[in-house]
Amino acid sequence: MADRIQGLHHITLCTGTAQGDANFFVKILGMNLVKRTLLYDGKEPVYHLYFSDATGSPGNLTTCFPWRRTGRKARAGSGQITLTSYTVPVDSLEFWTEHLTKKGVNILEHYERFGQKVLKMEHPDCPALHFELIEDASDTRLPFKSKYVPEKYALRGFHSWTVTARDLEDMHFFLNEGWDHKKTGTDGAFTRYEVAGGGPARIIDLLHRPDLAPGNWSYGEGMVHHGAFGVPNLEVQGQVKFDVEGLGFTDCSDVKHRGYFQSVYVRTPAGALFEATHSLGFTVDEPAETLGQAFIISPQFESQKEDLLRQLNDPIDL
Repeated sequence: MADRIQGLHHITLCTGTAQGDANFFVKILGMNLVKRTLLYDGKEPVYHLYFSDATGSPGNLTTCFPWRRTGRKARAGSGQITLTSYTVPVDSLEFWTEHLTKKGVNILEHYERFGQKVLKMEHPDCPALHFELIEDASDTRLPFKSKYVPEKYALRGFHSWTVTARDLEDMHFFLNEGWDHKKTGTDGAFTRYEVAGGGPARIIDLLHRPDLAPGNWSYGEGMVHHGAFGVPNLEVQGQVKFDVEGLGFTDCSDVKHRGYFQSVYVRTPAGALFEATHSLGFTVDEPAETLGQAFIISPQFESQKEDLLRQLNDPIDL
C-alpha cells in the first residue's frame, strides 16, 4: 500500500462567476489560467476553469465550476473540505496582507497552526469559500512568474487541505488504512495527516467541529466539491479502488475520463469527496505555449460549441 497516494493533485471548487475566479486566482493570487472548458457531467453547460502554474502541475492546480448563472446555491458545512491552503515564502505575509487589503479581499484572521504563520481569507466573489496562505521554508517549488505578484512573494502550490468533520474516528481509519496517510500531530481542534514523507502538498488536516451542521453534496455556488490525490498509474488507481471498497467504502465510482485525468471518486466517512487521479496532461488538446487561451468543448457538447458560447455569454478578461 505504500506510495500509492502521492499527495494533493487538484481541488475543485463550486464558485460564483468565471470573471470573479479569474480576478481572484490570476489577478490577486498570481496564478495562471491553464484551461477553460466545461463540466464533464450532465447536460447543463457550466464552465470548468483550471488555475495553476505555467503547465498545470499536480499539487498546484485549483479548478472551478462557476454556478451563479444557474441560480444553484450550495451549503458549506461539516463533511466538506473547508480550507484550501497554499504555501508562500517565509516573511511574505506582510506583503500579502497589504496586497490583499488593496484588492478588497476580506482577511479573516492571522494565526499559527503547527508552528507556521497563517493568513486566512475569503474568496471575494464567493465568500463561503475560505483559503489560507501559509509560510513554509521547506517548499522549494518554482513559482509562476505572474505580472500581478512579485516572484519572491509568489505562491508555490498547495500546502494542505482541511476537512471539517463532526467525528474523527472513522476518518482516521479511512486515511490510515485506505488512503496511506499517517497521523503526525494535533494542534487544538486540528489533527494532521501526511503521506509520502509529508511536507507541502502532502498534508491533510482534520478540523473537529462536532456541532457544525453538514454541508450539502450537490453542485451549487459556495462549496468545495472534491479534492483529488495523485496516483502514479492506472494500475495503482485500480488497486486503490479495489482496496478502499474492500474496507467497506463502497460509495466509490467507476473510472471517469475527465479529458486531462482519469479519476475514481470515493465518499469518505467524514462526507468529503476524495478522488484518486492519474494525469494525462493539458497538452492533449492545446499546445503548451497557448494553454488556457482557447475554449475547449467537453465531448458531450462538441456539436453545440457556438450555441453554447452564446448561452454562456461570460467572457473572461485577463
